[in-house]
Amino acid sequence: MNIVLVIPPNFSIKMLNEEIANIKKGFCDFTKSVDWSPAVPIGALYIASLLKKNKFNVEIFDIHRAFSLCRENGYFLSSERNLSTFFKDYFSDFFKNKSIDIVGISCLFNVVSTTVETIASLIKNISPQTKIIAGGHYPTNMYKEIMPKGLFDYIVIGEAEEQMLWLVKNIYHPLIGSLIRENPHIVDLKSYDLDLKKADCIDHLDNLPMPILELLPYASDYIIHSIDSERVGTNIDQKQLKSMSIFTSRGCPMKCTFCAAHKVHGRKVRAHSIDYMMNYIEYLVVKHDINNLLIQDDMFNFSKKRALDFCKRLYIKFGKRFNIEFPNGLAVWNLDEELIVHLKQIGLKSVTIAIESGSEYVQKKILTKNLNLDIVKNKVNLLKKHNVGVRAFYIVGFVGETVSMMEETISFALELDIDWSEIKIFTPLAGSKMYDIAKNNGFLIGDTSEHVFGRCAIFTPEFSPETVKNIQYDGNIRVNFLNNKFLRNKKYKEAEHTFKSLIQKFPNHFFAHWALWTALKGQGNNKLADEELVILKKLSSLESNANLLKKYNINLLSA
Repeated sequence: MNIVLVIPPNFSIKMLNEEIANIKKGFCDFTKSVDWSPAVPIGALYIASLLKKNKFNVEIFDIHRAFSLCRENGYFLSSERNLSTFFKDYFSDFFKNKSIDIVGISCLFNVVSTTVETIASLIKNISPQTKIIAGGHYPTNMYKEIMPKGLFDYIVIGEAEEQMLWLVKNIYHPLIGSLIRENPHIVDLKSYDLDLKKADCIDHLDNLPMPILELLPYASDYIIHSIDSERVGTNIDQKQLKSMSIFTSRGCPMKCTFCAAHKVHGRKVRAHSIDYMMNYIEYLVVKHDINNLLIQDDMFNFSKKRALDFCKRLYIKFGKRFNIEFPNGLAVWNLDEELIVHLKQIGLKSVTIAIESGSEYVQKKILTKNLNLDIVKNKVNLLKKHNVGVRAFYIVGFVGETVSMMEETISFALELDIDWSEIKIFTPLAGSKMYDIAKNNGFLIGDTSEHVFGRCAIFTPEFSPETVKNIQYDGNIRVNFLNNKFLRNKKYKEAEHTFKSLIQKFPNHFFAHWALWTALKGQGNNKLADEELVILKKLSSLESNANLLKKYNINLLSA
């Protein structure tokens, strides 16, 4: 039996076509840009590793990575190439040349659904006998809407590893229909409306085999170039980083109205044992020379004792080998100086704090996150005391939020004075309470499957999408560029590193070039500063950039 796990491009068909059109025009609007870098598909690796352990022939096919490479290598510059030719060249031909029995497709959120459905349709046309299985956040939350479309044979609800194995073992059973009806975690066309269906959450994570990178084609490329290992605004040692994302636990007890993670992973935190994690990290070191660990847990420090045990065991086994980063956030309320000291000992370089809003009202009444902003300030100061880089997530444009509340968030970000602030626009995620509120009140704009991360998709009595876009854009410029921490504190080398990294991703980013020019001038590197000034003046010839110069009172002529 041949099984393929497909990783789709992580954006809608609308977004993919828009990006291709921009490439053909040589156009890059950094205000609308997203990071197209691939990420290690950890979920697929867990599933593939379990299937492999049970003697099934499985491979992973990452179409997102293929699209990312085509953006970079000029594939779309040809007038004859478009999204259809991309799918033919990089996907359809793959299936035509192989006999594939089962395809599993990951669908993270509703903003990816049109792309996933397009891929499923292509498979149906090329290989009608192939069984197609969908899983992930969107299918878990919307399976009753998805199944009647007839594109998928089965949908796995919740955490997919054990259910995928069960389904693969039974998929050709003569009574598979009856078995599916009795299984509460899998649906087909005849059972999707049964009330007994619910998400599966794996109680004992150590029962899962370690996710092995050997099952991932071009694994070394992910290790060196991934969306997390190349994040902007993280000041790390200038050494060759070999990065790997790991999950030491699953689940989150928080009840944030904008989040739907609990619909897949539940609110109960379940953790791998420390022994399991040490063995896995040892494998990553021995086999792949990993020296940068990206701990992606929603709630790594849900237990201070376990977090300390993890640090102590890692230090005993590996000393100061690693850079440690938390790109997905740490629980601020359970972070103290003792834990910071131990994390610093094992190589902690940066922490991301999921603050979301700088408004106390939004925290308590809209998000129900109830994050104490004074505690956030104290914990940030503790991290700074121990020379740990700090980043933060903010979101503007929540349902029920007002313009003044959004401005409170920008003011809080300016006051917090950290390395980098990711200020995003709220995207309604299917399965979240806030999505239901927006839908029931008629706030959603158009088809939610075509919503795009980073763009406002709701219209409320309090604001328009254009208003939210302007607040987010202006806040980003003020916080991360004009009032950049490194530039203000004359840490010009750190600023140079930050903005060079940003320019690599967005070559025409006007304010990144301005900040890099400022950093180079600050170091007395006049030759490189003059080269940057030439680029800046060329970019400022565009009307949109010229207007930005006036708006933010930047004078290049006096340079």
